[in-house]
Amino acid sequence: MLKKGIFVLAVSLLTVGAYARDYVTPAGDTVDWEFDGTNSERKAESWNWPATYDFKDVCTIPVKMDVGFWIKVVDCKKKELKLKQVEIHKYSGSVDVVIQCNVNIALSVYWTKKDGVDLGSYWADASVSPGTLDAPGGTVTVSLTLGDVNLSNLIGGTNAIQVGTVTLQVRPNVKPVLAGA
Repeated sequence: MLKKGIFVLAVSLLTVGAYARDYVTPAGDTVDWEFDGTNSERKAESWNWPATYDFKDVCTIPVKMDVGFWIKVVDCKKKELKLKQVEIHKYSGSVDVVIQCNVNIALSVYWTKKDGVDLGSYWADASVSPGTLDAPGGTVTVSLTLGDVNLSNLIGGTNAIQVGTVTLQVRPNVKPVLAGA
């Protein structure tokens, strides 16, 4: 009977140890336990698959941006204002300029004589018409008149000699919005 008792005790100790340890995969790894609140269960697979969380939408945020002003002079580098003689010492000319913009603009123009060109003591009148354009733009005419021009220092018979530049200026024709204090 003592043999029977020792045998029963040994079998019961072996079974308790078998239930207490984790399942071991053929590769020798243990299987994880997963917990959900107060409940827990062993994974059924023989791999240690990780648990994952799925992304869920929780908030939609509107995206806003400030749009800056832009102004484009179409074919600016191809433009040329050619002056023609209208009186003995007076020359005048104009060129049409196409402007595209996303804001209402005011326009201005100014004349600059090229260094080294001697026109004597002359006067210049540069203008742009119209002086304002609404978005999306349009065509303006840039005009220049030079009066009391003395050509005695320029070589006669030369064609298309550059005597200066006319610069077109623009600015937004809207009231500025200033940051509040």
